[in-house]
Amino acid sequence: MPNPRRSSIHRSSLNVLSAILALIFCSVSVAQQPGPPPGAYDAAPYLGQIRNTYVYGDIWERPGLSARDRSMITVAVNQALYATYELRLHMERALDNGITQDEIAEIIAHTLWYSGFPTGVNAARVAAEVFAERGLPASPPNTSDRQAPTNPELEFPGAYNQTPYLRDLLNQVLYAETWTREELSPRDRSMITVAVGIALYASSEVRYHVGRALDNGVTQEEIGEVITHVAFYSGFPTAVNAARVIAGVFESKGLPMGDGRFPAAPYLDELITGLVFEETWGREQQLSARDRSLATIAVTLSNYQTDQLRVHLNRGLDNGLTTEEISELIAQVTLYAGFPFGVNASRTFAEVLQERGMPLPDQD
Repeated sequence: MPNPRRSSIHRSSLNVLSAILALIFCSVSVAQQPGPPPGAYDAAPYLGQIRNTYVYGDIWERPGLSARDRSMITVAVNQALYATYELRLHMERALDNGITQDEIAEIIAHTLWYSGFPTGVNAARVAAEVFAERGLPASPPNTSDRQAPTNPELEFPGAYNQTPYLRDLLNQVLYAETWTREELSPRDRSMITVAVGIALYASSEVRYHVGRALDNGVTQEEIGEVITHVAFYSGFPTAVNAARVIAGVFESKGLPMGDGRFPAAPYLDELITGLVFEETWGREQQLSARDRSLATIAVTLSNYQTDQLRVHLNRGLDNGLTTEEISELIAQVTLYAGFPFGVNASRTFAEVLQERGMPLPDQD
């Protein structure tokens, strides 16, 4: 016959153990969600709420990618975007998440091929500061020396015939040398390259490197998770563009996909519906839909995000903007973004008006 007292003690012990485990897991979760730098969100409290609830409370906790993978692609994307402040924060977080000095150095060297040498110079300077603050060696201790390949097999022998030196750099340095260095695996390099391509709205690079990533062991689900992760560092338009491009790659390879709006990144649909449109666009006490349309057109114009610009030009007209106001906005933003961006926006707006059967703005 069971002893009631012993059962009670056993239950109490289990309750204590459960409480201890809950505290441990809570501590781990909190450790995964670093507090914001002092004052970082004082001027934009809602941004801080998004950061805590969605970025660290949700995206960074999702099981689709490891903390190491997320740190690796976040460092690469922030390097590519020349986002120095965020880059410093995420280099520190990368070290905490198990990425070594040598790997950080290699991420910088790999990424600059896709985002430009100045981004690599800036990232190297930030890395030097982070290493010094942590008391780490100024030069990563286990990084390998450069070994230029002799008569390498050419990855793209027919590329860039009009610029032979660029062809040689592509074949003999980028692919025959950088991609073969052992500090990062081919899987790591593919994940970095896809993430940077997404962030830079580089559709052709994304298209090619998603196929290469699948060959290098990155799964469909991991690619979808990369899309949603990068959205919070380079903006949702870059993720929407990538989801569309990558869905085409998956389809061409006969890979299974769902029926949602973004079958290559199913969670992206939930985020855009919930966070972007229902929650953020719904905060009309703070900004009207009309004002949000003005801001969104300005940003998509200045980033040359033509597909999203077209969507939000239509949305702006639906939200009460006049053709004259949008025309004036295009001229205003062009002075800060540059004439190529303004010309693209003007052409896109003319197409939108024609599709809607609306007259062009009055000449003033």
